[in-house]
Amino acid sequence: RVGVIGCGRKGTGHARAYALHPQTEVVAAADSDPDNLALFCERFNLEKGYSNYREMLEAEQIDIAAPILPVNAHPEAVIACAEAGVRAIFCEKPMACSLEEADRMVEACQDIPFAAGDAYRSFPQFWDAKALIDAGEIGPIRTINLYQATNEISGGGCQGLCVMGLFAGDGDIDWITGWVVEDPATDADQGMGGYVRYANGIEAFSHCRSAAKKGIEIICTHGVFYSDYYTFRLWKSADGSEPTRLDQLVEDVDRFPESRIGDRSFDEEGWRAPGFRNQSGVQSIIDALDNGTEPACPGHIMRNALETAIAF
Repeated sequence: RVGVIGCGRKGTGHARAYALHPQTEVVAAADSDPDNLALFCERFNLEKGYSNYREMLEAEQIDIAAPILPVNAHPEAVIACAEAGVRAIFCEKPMACSLEEADRMVEACQDIPFAAGDAYRSFPQFWDAKALIDAGEIGPIRTINLYQATNEISGGGCQGLCVMGLFAGDGDIDWITGWVVEDPATDADQGMGGYVRYANGIEAFSHCRSAAKKGIEIICTHGVFYSDYYTFRLWKSADGSEPTRLDQLVEDVDRFPESRIGDRSFDEEGWRAPGFRNQSGVQSIIDALDNGTEPACPGHIMRNALETAIAF
């Protein structure tokens, strides 16, 4: 039983992913905008909507709370959902504007699954790639290149930072050096890049200028994994030795089959196909409830992405 808080375009997208999943049903919604709320209730066949999410939490039995709100409203809503006793929370990104707020959210949700962000990190292909690297298929990771030309390192850029953390083992960072695109004296979100040195020795570079290559590149001793967030590609040493030339790497073209990520078609009822990323995130929070596992992009990882952005 899912309760959505925030019934705008993004909230509707999340709700559609829940509505299509056989294990979830949208049963309640809250929004302070009466027009948004009325349209949402009509679309998802809800008899009643709530202008105040606290009233919804008190009146409805909610398993998964979905606060899909502007960032400054997230902390209060997430903490209220946790205090109301919901079984899991899946909010949007970025989770908060400050580390103090993010820490409060993580603390409030320490006993329940807490996911943050319609995130690339939820793609099962990334976890598959991480597993093959951990198994030694292309050797240990040496360098991560993150190619993300964005004007908001914490907004859209938190996507790449969370994936970068996944391949670095979500470990501690020893130090960071960085730069900003516009004004280093302001707290405003903006484009940023830099060098990240993880405690385990992995080096990561966040490139902030637009170029032909976009996405993330994982360079190991015996191969390379690359994704532009639409396709996933793997190159391995042809003979198992550490290559010294590019032509000694051979692409494993069958390792990652084509996905539905780029499908933005419309169905017979006029609904646009929900994003593969959004569906993967919904599946992740369901798996967390069913299996007692951590969501693919949990709140403490999104919190760490915010800290990295602040360090840049």
